[in-house]
Amino acid sequence: MTGESTRSILRAHLLPYALFAMVALAWLGSDPLGSAEAILLTRSSLPLGDFLLTQYSPLYLFILHGWSQVSEAAIWLRLLGVAIGAVSVLLGPWILRGLGGAHATRAALWLLAASPFLIAQVRVLSTSQLSLLAVVCAYLCFIEYNRAGQLGWLAGWVLSILAALLVHGGLYCVALAHCLSMVVYRRRFRQRQRNWWLAQIPVLSLFLITAGTHLGHFVGHRMAETNTAIAASVQWGHLGSGLPLPWSAISGGLLLLLLASGVAVCRDWRRNPRHGLLLIGFAVPAFAWLVWLPYDFYAVAALPCLVTLAAMGIRLYPRWARQLLWCAVAVTYGWSHWRLLI
Repeated sequence: MTGESTRSILRAHLLPYALFAMVALAWLGSDPLGSAEAILLTRSSLPLGDFLLTQYSPLYLFILHGWSQVSEAAIWLRLLGVAIGAVSVLLGPWILRGLGGAHATRAALWLLAASPFLIAQVRVLSTSQLSLLAVVCAYLCFIEYNRAGQLGWLAGWVLSILAALLVHGGLYCVALAHCLSMVVYRRRFRQRQRNWWLAQIPVLSLFLITAGTHLGHFVGHRMAETNTAIAASVQWGHLGSGLPLPWSAISGGLLLLLLASGVAVCRDWRRNPRHGLLLIGFAVPAFAWLVWLPYDFYAVAALPCLVTLAAMGIRLYPRWARQLLWCAVAVTYGWSHWRLLI
């Protein structure tokens, strides 16, 4: 991609970029650090040599350690999350186009950049911001590797997944989703298979090193303990707006409607690898998040595919219905941001 085409793509999406920056930066340092943020900051003060020995997001703690050397003011520390989130949103047009096609890119970027869930994640000290960036880079490299077959993109995918595993071992779900996609469409991508499976050696090795103990505990004990339907519905509503009832139910229902519509668009997934990747990429982390592990980074891992499916689903409806749906999205998003910031 040439520099001129890159600039034209960025210029074409200035409005969602500006909205993300405005909402993410508004009153960023007005509140002191919360208890969870203070714990992260304390962990980041470990000696540099100890970061690799900790199983709690060593990569994020290392970055936070370097960032906090400049200042420990709340606004400066939280600015790190906004910066990481901004890079993810800037890369949005490329990954969303690869997932849903040109017709869904603009709508999906609006849904991503203005997402109350994403804004809430980037405005605090949290590993979710770095999780999203690693996931976005992994999808970008995976899509380009399947398109062009260049080993450079495969190497980029490996590095992105390794970085994700150094944020949290549970983000192996993204690599698992991509592996399932390669299995389902092995005939379509048969020339890519050998290099692809060889590339899994370092990824699987690091996963077993960083999360092998937790995986054994999950399979032996945690897997039998599933979330209740009520707990899962509360989590889903939080993904839509982050507000208490009745707004969480309204936003969750709206998001579920758009998701179901997007899934209907992808009913040709057996023949269309792009649609198959969308469904698998959403289902794997979202299933883990809703059924077993209610941690935000799983929702973040599903977010790019979710907003793409929602954007595709909106296009199913006639023009008047699309306008009503966008008005409903604007009201729920706007009220969520208002309650978040005020």
